[in-house]
Amino acid sequence: MNSKLARLAAPAAALALLAGAGVASANSVLQIDVNSLTATAGPGFGTGYTGSVNLSTNANSELAGILIGGSSQMISGTLSSFAGAINLVNGQVDGGSFTVTVLESDNVTLSTYSATINDTAGQVNTQAGQGFSIDGLTFDGTFSSATFAGVDVSKWFDNQPLTGSFIQFAFNPNAQGVDGDSDIDIFVTVPLPAGGMMAFAGLAGLASVRRRMN
Repeated sequence: MNSKLARLAAPAAALALLAGAGVASANSVLQIDVNSLTATAGPGFGTGYTGSVNLSTNANSELAGILIGGSSQMISGTLSSFAGAINLVNGQVDGGSFTVTVLESDNVTLSTYSATINDTAGQVNTQAGQGFSIDGLTFDGTFSSATFAGVDVSKWFDNQPLTGSFIQFAFNPNAQGVDGDSDIDIFVTVPLPAGGMMAFAGLAGLASVRRRMN
């Protein structure tokens, strides 16, 4: 098992808090952990940045884990690509989207998870010794099939479109605004009632307790 999976305990605890608040049952939350992406913004990136942060794969990018209700799942696929953009206005999330594509164990089948980023919640935050993080909410999430990297996601596939959130963290851009080793955690749940969606806004913030460990 990848040693980085040990770092997922903190977000799992955050999800437990959400479950206790009635936002989502623990086993309804699926977490996708993607590591070592290339994140590209512009020069002078900071908490008041306006522009886009573009995410893509490089030779070191990997699907580090998938969790359901905080429990690690056995994965049999590998990361094929990650394409996304987080739009920001004065450091506030203003939309965007992403698509995670995995190659299944047959080395032929490609499976995807795609989502649109909400333009009314989320922001850039600083992390002590770890650069920046960006959190936000997602909607219109869809899996292309009921299996994702060998994991049964039929519960989510059968209830699309899906709501969720994300946190991109350990973003340490250089002077040109580029970091080749940034991570992202994606949380996916079945759609919530309107009232529950407001409470769900806390997911990205709670998930921010996750910290990168070398």
